[in-house]
Amino acid sequence: MIIAHMTPKQIHVLIIEDNPGDARLIELMLSERPEDGYQSVFAVRLGDGLDAIAKQPFDVILLDLSLPDSHGLGTVQSVLDAAPSTPIIVLTGLADDTTALAAMKAGAQDYLAKGQGDGETLRRSIRYSIERMRTDEEKRESGERLRRALMQTIQAVGLTIEKRDPYTAGHQQRVAELASAIGRELGFEEERLEGLELGSVIHDIGKIAIPSSFLNKPGRLTDTEFALIKTHSVIGFDIIKDVEFTWPIAKMVRQHHERMDGSGYPDGLKGDDILLESRIICVADVIESMASNRPYRAALGINVALDEISRNQGRLYDPDVAKACLKLFEDNRFSFTTQVL
Repeated sequence: MIIAHMTPKQIHVLIIEDNPGDARLIELMLSERPEDGYQSVFAVRLGDGLDAIAKQPFDVILLDLSLPDSHGLGTVQSVLDAAPSTPIIVLTGLADDTTALAAMKAGAQDYLAKGQGDGETLRRSIRYSIERMRTDEEKRESGERLRRALMQTIQAVGLTIEKRDPYTAGHQQRVAELASAIGRELGFEEERLEGLELGSVIHDIGKIAIPSSFLNKPGRLTDTEFALIKTHSVIGFDIIKDVEFTWPIAKMVRQHHERMDGSGYPDGLKGDDILLESRIICVADVIESMASNRPYRAALGINVALDEISRNQGRLYDPDVAKACLKLFEDNRFSFTTQVL
């Protein structure tokens, strides 16, 4: 039998410390357990530490807050910017709870006062910080997988709805494209844009409860038929209102047919009582619908759709949303990626 002797993984430590005595003490503490495989690199200035980070990855960074070229919590931020995935342990002579809390809020994993604690305390802090960072990274990756799964599920729901209505195939996806472009033009951050896209992709989810014969009717709808179709926004709201989205998706779905002057449905909301995301979806929905073929008419075209938005901005459509949409087309900065039928 051959017994393989495993060499322990080395733990690469960057120590940014300008006091030679303190640096030597840290080195001695780490060397008390050579089997842990600590490999240290020293830097006496923040700039030197940042240069070291650029040259190689580290498992942990021990950071003094008082350096010749940097002082205070800004030092933590500088290191975080250079090595966002590396745990930082602040080592300083300022042994007060206020500084400790501020350092942790700034992004440090732990805070140790110099001269307090032994080598085991330091090594335990290093192990804890590395493990905590790995756990946080795993949580972020897990959250990202869940977000992707959510996106894919919602996209699948959107496609299911459109399968029942061949005349509007791709409608929700195209509305999502334009709504996202408008949101970006209005300065939405990525997190809010993602919610806007999700709401747009399923804004017509309530149509799943509408008879397909109504949706595909080539002639003019009766008042009764149209009244039933108009219930899709409330039906959609009821379908997803209990889903715990990060964003107000249910409100987007319910309000996307509201109009600024209160002439929309289902609640006759006016102005700022309508969610901004819903006002954006409203404009994108009108543009895509008018520019596409419908069972009861041929496509009217983009120019006619844009003229509708221009003429009724401020009355039916949010003026800021309308201006952002019109500017996108005027500057040739938007086009649908899928064909408008």
